[in-house]
Amino acid sequence: MDAAELRFPGAPPWTCLVAASWRERARGLLGRDGLDAGVCMLLRPCGLVHTFGMRFALDLVFLDARGRVVKRARGVPPGRIRWGGRRARATLEAQAGWLPDLPDGALAELGCAST
Repeated sequence: MDAAELRFPGAPPWTCLVAASWRERARGLLGRDGLDAGVCMLLRPCGLVHTFGMRFALDLVFLDARGRVVKRARGVPPGRIRWGGRRARATLEAQAGWLPDLPDGALAELGCAST
């Protein structure tokens, strides 16, 4: 799985694990006990996520095709489904309570990926 730097205006950078293949998206964060502070996962393409089998709650940020925030869901516990709406094309997942407050329309900037 590739990693990249993720930035939102006015927020510190995050290390972003990029799940781009079907297998990586299907696995997502399953089997993990949590994430380090400042680490998130980007599922792309993805507009709907579930937390069945998760061991921790998630903060979710749904992004449109241009990388702009279209919806947020905070503190989603295990055993739930969340849909980002018709415009959602990607989803950021982070451990609950770690993502900054992001307004609708905030633009995610993803730096060069590395393996």
